[in-house]
Amino acid sequence: MLIALLSETWHELTDDRGESGQEWRRISSLIGESGANWVEDPVRHIEELTDREFDVFILLGRGLSNHGISTALYVTERTVKSHVTRILAKLQLDSRLQAGLVAQAYMHVVALSSK
Repeated sequence: MLIALLSETWHELTDDRGESGQEWRRISSLIGESGANWVEDPVRHIEELTDREFDVFILLGRGLSNHGISTALYVTERTVKSHVTRILAKLQLDSRLQAGLVAQAYMHVVALSSK
């Protein structure tokens, strides 16, 4: 149910020509064409993340460094780096910047769906 709602909300967001549409175009241009194609349906790959990877993913979206994430989650920076590597592989992204932007877009969709 939540997955369908997120997917529907995401597509409404990407079809919007207003402020949200502008945000989408900005995010798409920043993450590049390969990332933008994937972001059209973020739920598909985000579900593959473990709970801990998802926590790291969300903190990437909030702009935290590896040190900041390690402090927040009470793990070592090496562990955070391992999680980031797995997140990038699972989400088929090239950089932590892309992951952070996708996480921000995901959080935006979740916030819209809760209104």
